[in-house]
Amino acid sequence: MRIAIDASTISTQGGPRTYVLGLLDALLSIDQDNEYVVFYNDPCHLGRFPRAKEIVLPGKKPLARLWREHLLLPRECRRERVDLLHCPKSAIPYHSPCPTVVTLHDLIPLRHPETEKLAARLYWRLQIPIAARRSSFVITDSEHARQEIMADFQVAPERIRAIMLGFDPRMLDRPDPAATAAVRGKYGLPERYLLYVGTIQPRKNIDTLIEAFARLREARSDLPGLVIVGRKGWLYDRLFARISELGLADEIIFTGFVPDEDLPHIYAGAVLFAYLSFFEGFGLPPLEAMACGLPVVTSDTTSLPEVVGDAGIAVPPADVDGVVAAMARILDDETFARTLGERGRERAKLFSWEAAARQTLEIYRQVTENTTREQ
Repeated sequence: MRIAIDASTISTQGGPRTYVLGLLDALLSIDQDNEYVVFYNDPCHLGRFPRAKEIVLPGKKPLARLWREHLLLPRECRRERVDLLHCPKSAIPYHSPCPTVVTLHDLIPLRHPETEKLAARLYWRLQIPIAARRSSFVITDSEHARQEIMADFQVAPERIRAIMLGFDPRMLDRPDPAATAAVRGKYGLPERYLLYVGTIQPRKNIDTLIEAFARLREARSDLPGLVIVGRKGWLYDRLFARISELGLADEIIFTGFVPDEDLPHIYAGAVLFAYLSFFEGFGLPPLEAMACGLPVVTSDTTSLPEVVGDAGIAVPPADVDGVVAAMARILDDETFARTLGERGRERAKLFSWEAAARQTLEIYRQVTENTTREQ
């Protein structure tokens, strides 16, 4: 097969970028039988996947993306004589010259439009229904998302599959203490801290984490500080105002975006990891935290229980008292915290990009075989 993959999401930050990088690295490592064509939207990425043919199709902003996805992408697939196109971020060409596989991570932009900016809201309102209904096959990240997609778009069960994501296997390694100390110095981090990793935006529910931290701080003079890792998304001014109101500006460190190679060292210095998102298609940060041996406090909603299992404490995301109690239990009981950390490391071993790539490759073969039979 000649397989094309739209890798435009590597120009972003967060889960979609991690997904396409992890999947492509694994596919190109395990698959020696097929040829790959990788489409970028920025020439700065050329050379990232030397085993593939790399092509730049410009278009980043919503209107330019529509032009790119519905006109440029199918035209190039035709020119390259592609047998199958995989679009890993919830959008496919309306008319494709070949079978298409889409990764539809979740339905958050449609079910919870208030969590998106207006331009993104309009873009996904158009793109997601096209992707769900017109693709040859739908891949999603969790059983929770699979059930939602089948219910909202009447996708037949045999045309959709949940494939759990992987993580950087370096997370399982014990990091070098000297390198960890250097990273800690780079970001001005203390030796011990509570940790959150993810974009700063309302859907991630950092507000509840701040309120829980404030209550713990009142009761514990020896409470470690809080470190928040991630870029600013949108509607974050209220969060910073609340931190000032609570007098916590000196207790909370915002690192901004952190490159992948620094993350294992930042996880290594944490005593617990908190991720209280309202809605997730998967939830990569809790998986990474588990791989690093951290006890995890997370939400009991959407896909997060599928990821964390019994390796963390799941609470309702708006339940500040429940979050306080969960964090206090971990801080007060070293044996319990260590047990959660050990469970997390073992559970994380169930997830890998190689496994995700092998399952994805099975779908590519299934789709092309079905297309050949129909012809």
